[in-house]
Amino acid sequence: MDDVQQLGEMLRHYADSEAHKKQQFDLQSARWAQKLGELFQQIEQWLEPVKTVGLLEVQREAYTASGPSVPVESSPFKSEKLSVHITGKSVEFVPDVMGAGGLISVAVMGLTAARHGSVSLVLPADKNDWLWKKTNGLKDPDTFGFDANFLASQLQSLIPRERA
Repeated sequence: MDDVQQLGEMLRHYADSEAHKKQQFDLQSARWAQKLGELFQQIEQWLEPVKTVGLLEVQREAYTASGPSVPVESSPFKSEKLSVHITGKSVEFVPDVMGAGGLISVAVMGLTAARHGSVSLVLPADKNDWLWKKTNGLKDPDTFGFDANFLASQLQSLIPRERA
């Protein structure tokens, strides 16, 4: 095989590889958008029985996830963010750009208890159950299953307690 033939072969392999990567990305992106929509719908359903104007409200708004390598102007990650307004405070569920292997994570703002901590929801690429991850400094994150009761217990911490 001469160099021109080898070049042609290499270009075909490269094109096939790029097409496969794009197909994988498109599949993972579609799952990213679907799972976020399902999560937000689930949270809305969980909170529906306790929604009270002025005390607990839920709203969605358009949001484009971006990051250092994915500027907002060209980001393909168009979705929504969900806000829960409870007793004058706000908790926001903000999607992150899709991670490696289709990992989905959502930053949860408004519930961090520690100064250097953060809270996120994570959906591993091969799973259907969301995990609540609470990170505090350098130690390993605390991870919990995410369901209606867990969310309710987190939101309860935002309700001011009466001092006796």
